[in-house]
Order: sequence, then C-alpha cells, then structure tokens
Amino acid sequence: MSTAMARVPDSLRGQIVTPGDRRYAQLRSTYTRSASPAAVLLPKTPEQVVDALRYAREQRLPIAVRSGGHGLSGASSNNGGVVIDLSMLNRVQVIDERAGLVRVEAGARWANVAKALAPYGLVISSGDYGGVGVGGLATGGGVGWLVRAHGLTIDRVRAVEVVLADGTLVRADADHEPELFWLVRGAGAGAGIVVAFEIEAVEQRNVGVAQLVVEAHPDGRTVREWTSYLAQAPRELSAAAVVFAEGRSVLMSITAVVAAESLRRARPAVEPLLAIGKVLEHRTDLLPYPTLVPTAHLNPNVGQQRGTTTNGLFTSLDDAGARAVTRAVTGPGRAVIQLRSLGGAVNDVASDATAYPHRHQDTLIVASVFPPQADAALNAAWRAAGARADGAYVNFEGRPDPAAFARIYPGETGARVRRLWKRYDPDGVFRSALLTGQPHRATQPSRAAQPSQSSRSGQPSPSGQPSPSGQAGRSGQPHRRRRRPR
Repeated sequence: MSTAMARVPDSLRGQIVTPGDRRYAQLRSTYTRSASPAAVLLPKTPEQVVDALRYAREQRLPIAVRSGGHGLSGASSNNGGVVIDLSMLNRVQVIDERAGLVRVEAGARWANVAKALAPYGLVISSGDYGGVGVGGLATGGGVGWLVRAHGLTIDRVRAVEVVLADGTLVRADADHEPELFWLVRGAGAGAGIVVAFEIEAVEQRNVGVAQLVVEAHPDGRTVREWTSYLAQAPRELSAAAVVFAEGRSVLMSITAVVAAESLRRARPAVEPLLAIGKVLEHRTDLLPYPTLVPTAHLNPNVGQQRGTTTNGLFTSLDDAGARAVTRAVTGPGRAVIQLRSLGGAVNDVASDATAYPHRHQDTLIVASVFPPQADAALNAAWRAAGARADGAYVNFEGRPDPAAFARIYPGETGARVRRLWKRYDPDGVFRSALLTGQPHRATQPSRAAQPSQSSRSGQPSPSGQPSPSGQAGRSGQPHRRRRRPR
C-alpha cells in the first residue's frame, strides 16, 4: 500500500481493505468480473460515505461504487482504483407501517429486505435474485417478480438520500431537488452515490408460483404466444422464461408469479401458458414471497459468472421477431435468451416521469453468451432480433458504450440525463462507460463510473433469471437453466 493510500480518515480506520488483507479476496471482484482494486472502503453510515468519497478523490484514482456487485458490466470494481463498497450500509426500517413506507439503505440485499418486511406482510417488487444489492437495481429500474402488478422498483421510490460528487449529502423527492429525484430513478449511476431510499411497499404475503418447462417450436411460435399472452394477461401475472438449446430441441423454462393469496386465484392466470408448447414439467405452488428471493442467494462475488450480455425492449413481437429470437438460441451464436414480462403497472407511468422512459413496451428480451464465446458470438446471435428492438434497459446491458446509451436513454430523455449528469458531477467522478465506451483505468482517475448501485444487474443468475447488483449492478442475467425456488 502506498503512503498516500495509508492516509485514511479517522472515521474509516479499520474499514479499508487492501491486497494482503484476509478480506480482500471476497471484496475485490464482482459477480461477473475478477478485479484487483488498490483499496476497498467499507463505510457504515452516509457520513462515512462522504468521507470515503473525499478520500477516494484525493487519491486521484478511478472510483467504483458497489451496492451488491451483480452488475453485468462489472463496473462495481476496477483495477488499481478505489472501490466504495456499501455492504455495511444495509439497514431496513419500516418508517410508516400503515402507509407501507420503508427506508432501505443501498447496500442491503433484496433477500434481507424481503425477510425484514415479511412480518409486516409487505413486499417490494425488486428483481428476481436475493443476492442483488438494493442500490444498483433501485437506481436503474427494477424488473421484479411483481412488475406488472406493482411497476418497476423505481416507480415506488418516494425519496432518496444522495452523496454528490462534491461530498454534499442531499435528500431528494418530488418537492425537494426534483431534478435529482427524476435522474436517480433510471440513471442514478452517473448522479452520485445513492445511500438510502424511501420506498412504498405493498401488502402481499404469499404469491402463486408456477414453474414449467415446455418444448418450444423452432419457428418461433412458442415465443410469440408467450409474449402475446403476457402482453394482455391479468396484471397480477408477471413471468420470466429462459430459452435455451438442449441437443436438437429448444426449451423454455418458465417461472410465472401471480400476486394472489390463493391458488384458486392464481391458477386461472397461469393456465394459458400450458397451451403454448409441449409441457415437459409443471407445478404450481402458493409460496411466501421471500421464497423467490431467498437468503440462500447471499454468496460472495468472486467473478464466478462470466459472460457477455445485451438486451432489447419490444412491443407486440411479430412472427419474424419471434423467429429471430428463437434462432438466436439455435443459430451459430448459441445464445441463452431470457424473456421478461413488462406492461401492466409499468406502463401506467408517463414516459417523462422518470429517467426510465420505456413505458409502452411489453417485453424485455435479454441475450447472453458464456465463455469461450464472447462478443462475436453474441453479435451474431442477437443481430436479427436486436434490429427489431425499441429501446433497452440499463441494468441488463453488459457492454456499455454510447450506442447503448442511445438505446437506453433515447431522444429528450438522453439529452436531459447528459445535462443532469454534468450538473451534479461536473468533474466526471462517476462518468459512465455509456458516455465514453471505455472501462475505468488507473490512468484515468476522473473516468470512474459509479456502479451506482450494482446489485445484480449483470449476468445470468444461478436462479436462471437476471438479477441486480450494488450501485453498479442491475437485476441480473439469465442463467442456463432455471431452478425451482427453495
């Protein structure tokens, strides 16, 4: 450790981890990338986050911010820089039980949030993997198991506490700092370090969960029927499907979640999915919501799920589009495809109400390849389907660059995001690779993107669905096979 790195503020003594520390091996990397930062800081309070940021800036090294570390781009760590790891900033507090208002700190994991809220009969729709950090998901969007019933996670955020690049701690809501409040709901990674959220939870104890595996037709009709049904299904139903090749067959592993407290109400919503292809496996259960994001997901991130991922948002996928999606699985690239349902409550929100503008699409499609395949294979697999996409979602983009920025933040939304990123971070401390197309390097001290809350927004998760990570994280990525919630 250099002399400069040794000058840690008194408030952070014992909370800096450097190579050689026994904790370093479990803090250096993300879910999707192995990394070697010069130091990892572990603040426990918002005030210590301010101290950590000032200290990191004084080092003139790249800065990464991590909530959970599941971000697909791996931006929640770096090589040779400083990582501000928010995992100790993890409190969950019900501040108004009647209104369902909950304060959640950015380093909490969604499994812990679900566990803390269960005694109150409350839930927050929050991705699909318990190990994802709150910060990354809740600043990028939040496509969860109850998304069609209750909207994106950002749609239920009522206030945020943010440490800006200059070290100022600011509270933002609809009436105070409304521009910052708009920005952090969808484009928070370039705004500052969001340290806490006030989120309006909803009443829900149990959910109907159907899991089925169907054989998909190679001409795309099964994919089209899945998207067609989910686009007009009761909004209590949200679903995800992983599409993958197995030998000469194409299979769809589907998880459908119904915001219902009885199987009698859940089963009719799921039944049409049994007709989209030959059913190989099927079961429907009534489960406590925390079963979907269990504490069993709380594992260290050591670069264990390498892969390359991109995505697109779609409206009314036609026959040609469905064929293109299916061929992405069977063609030369052999991608793993994940379908996520949108619409419903997501589309009740105006397109300019948040920095997530995609309020008319009904399907999110995520494409991933895994080593030894890389960019070339993903490009080949995704080209035809991607050409039909109408937008993209930041939390499932593993290759951030200006072209991805244009898909994620199109038109006036993009212009406003750029303007506000510059206003709140004039020195580019948290400058995103979406603007530069370049990963942060030790030779580029001001170019460190803030994995603004990467909790698991990166690669295929062990659960078979995408997940989010800390502030640089997202909501996850499709894994090769779907496992049943335990």
